[in-house]
Amino acid sequence: MTTARIPNGLKVTATAYSAGAPSGVMRTEVAGGAARYAMEWDRGTQQFRVQMILDAQMLSIWTVFFLRIIRKGAITFVMPLDSGMGLQDHDCNIVPDTYATNRLGGEVTSVSFAVEASPSAFELSDADAAAIVGVWNELGDGTDGLLSLLDHFVRVDSTVLDF
Repeated sequence: MTTARIPNGLKVTATAYSAGAPSGVMRTEVAGGAARYAMEWDRGTQQFRVQMILDAQMLSIWTVFFLRIIRKGAITFVMPLDSGMGLQDHDCNIVPDTYATNRLGGEVTSVSFAVEASPSAFELSDADAAAIVGVWNELGDGTDGLLSLLDHFVRVDSTVLDF
């Protein structure tokens, strides 16, 4: 069975978008000293609080998707989120008891809920993560410019040479 995808045209609004900290770190108090920190597990999920502003037609589509396709969020679905690496598709589940709708006036409704998803940074290898931080340490704000130039070279300039 294919993973369901949030219906086309339904987008999360940026104004009510927030995320909690990823889990997996524990802290133990030590008498007379600094607390000890340790990893309980790596990777894991993070909660994202999202909101959609929907007109009457979009609300009906969302309601069918929510109740019938993803079964109130129990079935995993794909939704674009920004977990720190730009807007990317994430596999999500809606956290129970976080779903709410509010009629804003007329036929406009706000739908808000929390989803759990794994941050996309976990998809990077240790070497890739170190390289990204290394490039930033060397170039700072110039990093985007360099990456844009490299992208243009790979997609445009090198195709002229017909490799």
